Amino acid sequence: MKRRWIITSVVLVLVAAAWFLFRPEKLFVNARVNEAFPASGPGGGTSAEGQSVLSQGRFHDVAHKGVGNATIHRLADGKRILRLTDVETSNGPDVHVYLVAAGDATDNETVAPAGFIELGPLKGNQGDQNYDVPQDADLGRYRAVTIWCRRFGVNFATAPLSPLIPSEPVALALGSFHGVAHKGAGRASIYELADGKWVLRFTNFETSNGPDVRVYLVAADDATDSDTVTRAGFVEIGTLKGNVGDQNYDLPQGLDLKKYRSVTIWCYRFAVNFATAPLKSA
Repeated sequence: MKRRWIITSVVLVLVAAAWFLFRPEKLFVNARVNEAFPASGPGGGTSAEGQSVLSQGRFHDVAHKGVGNATIHRLADGKRILRLTDVETSNGPDVHVYLVAAGDATDNETVAPAGFIELGPLKGNQGDQNYDVPQDADLGRYRAVTIWCRRFGVNFATAPLSPLIPSEPVALALGSFHGVAHKGAGRASIYELADGKWVLRFTNFETSNGPDVRVYLVAADDATDSDTVTRAGFVEIGTLKGNVGDQNYDLPQGLDLKKYRSVTIWCYRFAVNFATAPLKSA
C-alpha cells in the first residue's frame, strides 16, 4: 500500500512538472488583447494613426503560425514604441517579444547568435498591443521582430522590418529666442535626420559674447530669468560655437522633449541666462 502511495505521488509530481513546463491548455485557450494606440501628438512624417513611422513589416510563420503587422513609431515626445496589430500566433509558456539584430529570422538558430533585445512578455497571442523600444536601440541593427518561446528556445514567428525614416530632416520642435540678461534673436529647431539622430540647429542667431557660454536644454516651458534654469533642471548640449550665425548641436539619444521644452544660452562662469527659446512641437 505504501509502495503504491509513493508511486502515485511520484506520478503526480511528474504530471505537475510536465504541466508547468508545457502548459498544454494554452494550445486551446487564446489570449486576446486590444490595446489602443498611445495618445500623443504627431511628430514628423505621420502614419495613418497620426504618428511618425520608423519601420514596419509583416509576420511570417516559423515554428508556428504568424500573421499581422509590426510597426515601430516615434511619438511626439521622442519615445519609441513597437505596435503589433492584427497579430495572431500560437499561445504558449514564457513567450516574449524580441528585436533581433538580423534582417529576418526564419529559424531558431538565427536569433541568439545575431543578438536581440527583449521588449517584454507577449501580452497576448492575438490582437493589438504596444511595447516600449529602448531609446538606445539601433534600428539600423535590430531589423526584425520575433515572437520567442524562451522556455524551449523556439521562434514562433518573425516580422522583418523595413525602414521608413524620411530622407529629409524632419522638424520635431521649433522656437524663437528672446532676450533675458542679454539680447537674444533667431530660431532654434530640433530635427530628426535620416539616420535617426537628432540635431539642435540655430538659424539667424545672435546674442552677446562672453566667457564660458554654453547651450542648455531646460526642463521648463520658458526661462525668463536665471533662477528658472537651475531650479527646473537642464541638459548641457555643448559650448556655444559662436554668438552670431547658424550652427548645429548633436542631441543625446533618448532625450524627452516633453520634459526639456526650451533652449537657453547660459554663461557658466557667472550663472547668467543670456537668452532663451521656448520650444513647441512642430
